[in-house]
Amino acid sequence: MKTLNYLSLFLLAFLLSYCTSQSPEENADGIIEDVHVKVNYHSPRVKGREGKVWGDMLPYGEVWRAGANEATLVIFDKPVIVEGKPLDKGTYSLFMIPEEDNWTVIFNSKADLWGTEYESVKDQNVLEVSVQPRKNNELREDLNYEVAENELRLNWEYLTIPIGISAAK
Repeated sequence: MKTLNYLSLFLLAFLLSYCTSQSPEENADGIIEDVHVKVNYHSPRVKGREGKVWGDMLPYGEVWRAGANEATLVIFDKPVIVEGKPLDKGTYSLFMIPEEDNWTVIFNSKADLWGTEYESVKDQNVLEVSVQPRKNNELREDLNYEVAENELRLNWEYLTIPIGISAAK
């Protein structure tokens, strides 16, 4: 009986560790001017790969789903201006193309897709803008998004990717 109890505990611990996501689902939301901005994403971890995320694990010049698993979603409850360009209210898949000095941020109208399905929906891109990454001195282990100071920010490893956002007038 003792052996069966130990075996059951081991199996339960194994199943819990197996089923726990390595990139848990997260949300960020906030207000920019009078626009409610919400981001739904899965948050990968650096896991000892400092200095190897950008350009190595995520190659420069290739489209990235801006998170893990399903495509990252950005929701605006009113029209906005993104880096000087208009974008209607709605729900968008968010993709990015990292480069050393300049990133392309892509808003796509197809909102229900796995993050690696970009090639089949790229004709539904509604906005592409360029932004400049900012280097950070402190390691950010988990990818996160924040809505603050007229920006939507992706923070991960030693970078912040700021996307300027304001309410459309």
